[in-house]
Amino acid sequence: MSLPFVKQRRSLLGEILDWMLAPLFLLWPMSVAITYVVAINLADAPHDQALKTALAVLSDQIKTEPNGDRSISLSNSAQLALRTESETGIFWKIIDRQNNLIAGDPAVPTPSDINYEEINPNAHFSDYTSGGFRLRLAYKWFMPASLSPVSQSVGRSSLNTFNPDPLPLFIVVAEGIESRTALANDIIKGVIIPQFLVLPVAALLIWFGLSRGVAPINALQKRLRARRPDDLSEIDIKSTPSEITPLVSAMNDLLVRLSRNIQTQRRFVADAAHQLKTPLAGLRMQAELALKSAPNEEIVLNLKQIVRGTENATRLINQLLLLATAEKHDQIKLEPIDLQALAETTTQQWVPQALAQHIDLGFEGHDTKPVQVMGQPVLIAELLNNLVDNALSYVGASGQVTVSVHVSGAHALLTVIDNGPGIPNLERERVFDRFYRVLGTGTQGSGLGLAIVKEIAQRHQADITIEDAQPNQKRPGIKITVRFHIFHVK
Repeated sequence: MSLPFVKQRRSLLGEILDWMLAPLFLLWPMSVAITYVVAINLADAPHDQALKTALAVLSDQIKTEPNGDRSISLSNSAQLALRTESETGIFWKIIDRQNNLIAGDPAVPTPSDINYEEINPNAHFSDYTSGGFRLRLAYKWFMPASLSPVSQSVGRSSLNTFNPDPLPLFIVVAEGIESRTALANDIIKGVIIPQFLVLPVAALLIWFGLSRGVAPINALQKRLRARRPDDLSEIDIKSTPSEITPLVSAMNDLLVRLSRNIQTQRRFVADAAHQLKTPLAGLRMQAELALKSAPNEEIVLNLKQIVRGTENATRLINQLLLLATAEKHDQIKLEPIDLQALAETTTQQWVPQALAQHIDLGFEGHDTKPVQVMGQPVLIAELLNNLVDNALSYVGASGQVTVSVHVSGAHALLTVIDNGPGIPNLERERVFDRFYRVLGTGTQGSGLGLAIVKEIAQRHQADITIEDAQPNQKRPGIKITVRFHIFHVK
């Protein structure tokens, strides 16, 4: 059988981080590519300019002799400009229109797109690859001066004669691309390596900033979780950021409606219980009177069943009224009481019933008297009554029930221990729910006893726990402890 698809919950912080960091890391490769292109252009520009300068230097070094011959002699400054002594220098050659070498290195390649018919004095660039070796070429046509004057002395006068028009020359300069590749790599490293360091820091700062940004939401969550289960008061809007104010306002509206519904429900239960008490009392009285004049045994059994039913119904109604009273926290007046004296007196009232059921009921008190707590005596007595009644109902004949009061630090511990069958671990939280009863016990009840205990404990800001009384025994029993705050007299 296939399970239905359940959408995984996402956190608000994770959602924002995804939408902020995902574009950042997706755009980063694009940034690297753009940086690479820009770095190549930045590296090509100065090197191409150097090649262009080399063409100009070579053009200045070409000399035309009076007989029309051309020659070139590089000065020291020209050699320095061409870096001819460096392994990464510029290689060059000069040829004529017949591809005859005039000067330079014959190994320098001739561009394939050279046009011998059209003389273009502008510089051009091209790439050349041969045997895995790559070169960057710059070339142009050079036209020497159209006439080169030659002075001859004849007697006292001098005559100027001119050579014929010289032919154009083709100048080619070449440079390996290793230097510009190294420059481009240096530029890329200078940009990319800081990004490797900045990106994680930026992601961390973004995460930290967003965490600080959602801190008010986490604080609101903690305040809501710290509330008592019965606290339906409105949330303070002033302490929440403006972005979540609409959400808090909607929650306040929901709390108001929920509080009204609960109050209506409580009033209905209390009113119904009050209205049922009188007819049940009358029904019980009539059944008891009829028992005195019952004509046969069958009618007597039926009337006794009615009396028992009315007693159970009356007890249920009383418990509902007590639960409604315990829920009215604002109407409970707390006062300093001696928990030990109250517990001892209440336990003594159950001794006759315990003897009738052949159950050993005992009380253990604290050495120092009194043990004062803030509480409502009637409600705390009813809390203990329900705990003792629950223990007597489930412990069975010849069982043992012990009520004790102890002091632990700033707390007074009211504990009821029995050696009964115990409560399964999985059901120890549910037994405090209203009308919930553990199945298979064979004991009748309304399922309100422990619910009333929990409600009264909450009204006194007391904690209640259930644990095994004797963990090493086969029948461990139950130990229910209510932890009250001790009232210190100032």
